[in-house]
Amino acid sequence: MPLSPRAARRTRATAALAAVGSAALLVAGPAAGPASAEPPLDLPSTVTDTAGVLSPEDRGRVAEAAHALAEATPYDLFVVFVDSFDGMSNRDWADATAEASGLGRDDILLAVAVGDRRYQVSVDADIALGDDALTRVEQEDIEPALGDDDWAGAAVAAAEGYERAANPPAGAGTIAFRVLLALGVLALLGYGVARLVRTRRAAARAAAELDALDDRSARALVGADDAVAAAAQEVAFAEAEFGAEAAAPFAAALAQARELLAEAFRSRQLLDDDEHDTDVRRSSLAYAVLDGCARVEEALAAQRGPLVELRALHERAPQDLAAARDEAAALGVRAAETGTVWDAVRPRYAPAATDDVPGVLADATALAARAGAEADAGLALVDTDRVAAVAHVGEARTALARAAAVLDALDQRARDLETAPQAIAAVVAEIDADLVDAARFEAPGLAELVAAARGATGRAGSTEAGQDPLAVLGALREAEQALDGVLDPLRETEAARAHALERLPQATSTARARIAAVEATMARNRWSIGATTRTRLAEAARLTTQGEVAASSDPIAALRVLRAAAQRAEEAQRAAQADIAAAARRAAAVSDDGPSWGLGSGGSRRSGSSWSGGGRSGGTRSRSRSGGGRSGGGRSGGGRSSSRSGGGRRGGGGRF
Repeated sequence: MPLSPRAARRTRATAALAAVGSAALLVAGPAAGPASAEPPLDLPSTVTDTAGVLSPEDRGRVAEAAHALAEATPYDLFVVFVDSFDGMSNRDWADATAEASGLGRDDILLAVAVGDRRYQVSVDADIALGDDALTRVEQEDIEPALGDDDWAGAAVAAAEGYERAANPPAGAGTIAFRVLLALGVLALLGYGVARLVRTRRAAARAAAELDALDDRSARALVGADDAVAAAAQEVAFAEAEFGAEAAAPFAAALAQARELLAEAFRSRQLLDDDEHDTDVRRSSLAYAVLDGCARVEEALAAQRGPLVELRALHERAPQDLAAARDEAAALGVRAAETGTVWDAVRPRYAPAATDDVPGVLADATALAARAGAEADAGLALVDTDRVAAVAHVGEARTALARAAAVLDALDQRARDLETAPQAIAAVVAEIDADLVDAARFEAPGLAELVAAARGATGRAGSTEAGQDPLAVLGALREAEQALDGVLDPLRETEAARAHALERLPQATSTARARIAAVEATMARNRWSIGATTRTRLAEAARLTTQGEVAASSDPIAALRVLRAAAQRAEEAQRAAQADIAAAARRAAAVSDDGPSWGLGSGGSRRSGSSWSGGGRSGGTRSRSRSGGGRSGGGRSGGGRSSSRSGGGRRGGGGRF
């Protein structure tokens, strides 16, 4: 008896589990990470996530929402999450991806660059959804979720929003609408047949995608199981070769990998148990298997490098011990030479400045001797007890590093004593400049810091500066840092205020000029200007007034507000130009073809003759689809893009 499609998928996955082998992942190189930027893609499925922001459950939610949209409307939703749009504009990247993926007239693409925090909707120019409907979904459904980093929620909300747009609630229609509806019944007969074909094709495509996902999860599980088995052998070898203590990190990584593998097997068992699960549930389980296998690889890969280094350390132990013995002898010679130098330096300064030097030199000499002893002990064991010899390598290196650090510090201290007079003079000059600035400002605690700084500069002119110059220099630097901690913010605020005052006139002029330009455009074409243009213009005027009022009391904030006003005015100008272009196209369509009331597909008009369904209300006209697209509908801080591209696509987007 032939198998059901779901049973066939399960059979193929089981066969893959039995047949697929994999080389041990423990010795393989780490997998390449995801690219930081993605060129336009040929989408392999309805949900693509190269940014790695969707969990298996999220993928299931998005796939279910897209399926519901396809069942309830003529539209298929494709969603892609990437890290970056590869330096391209939102629209160019999304349109190029739609074209590379062969998306059709009724396919909707939602592209999100999570790292860039930008998104774009791309649809065919002839899709039946109007610009107003697309804008509502973008602003009311997609952008709020993206702003909260709810990636799956944005895709689900988009699907629900497009379903609402395609199937608005019934209401009291105009006579023209009722005539249109009556004529549309005839078109629905043809649409029903087309819809049936589309549904069957969508089901076949979903089944093929699930088959491929099923097989991928099976192969990944086989590979992960083989990798854990190989890792167990490697850990056993490491324990025998290096001892349980040295191999403990590798054993811990193996235990973690086994737990993750067990979780992946449990998900696979659930996937195999019930063939009556929904496709969304099965897809979620398959992604859970893939995620678990990836985490197994990460746990094992984290210890590959340390294991290789441990083996190398054991192999080169004889050379390392011999080198440590030679370096210890050289440090002993250096310690003796450093002692000779300090014998000449110490009489020139007060005892407090150098009385710890003999003890420090003795420590360095003892550390060098200890390093030599550890190296000799390791060399004696290198052929009989390699593990113990390696331990002596570590002890010798530690002693060598400490001895070298002590001698380096003594050398630096001698140089600091030689250059202390010049350093003291430089810091005194900096403090004098700080005191001049301090006289211009008032701040809590500033007077006390000024007094402390004057006391420190007084020490610089005393005999103490010659006897213990490093102590005097330390006091001066401490006083200077304390002063700068209070003065630097005051200096920055003063400079920023001066900068803002200098630029306020130009910022005010720019905002006013842009507002005047929009008002002139509206005066010539008021009948065609929509609500978006008027809203942006009103906001620009409000912000300009706010900035002018704040200019005298807070010029920094005023400059920021005036620049925002100029930006709003620029958005209003772009929106006005788009409104005028849209009105011109509507007028041309009416004069060339007359009113059009047909339903149908392809490039049919949706705006009626000239006013039906999009008529004036409150002095404004709703926007229809236009080659110039939507503009100026954006959010503060990044703006939105919306137009029909030269390739016959349209849609909106922007920052979130």
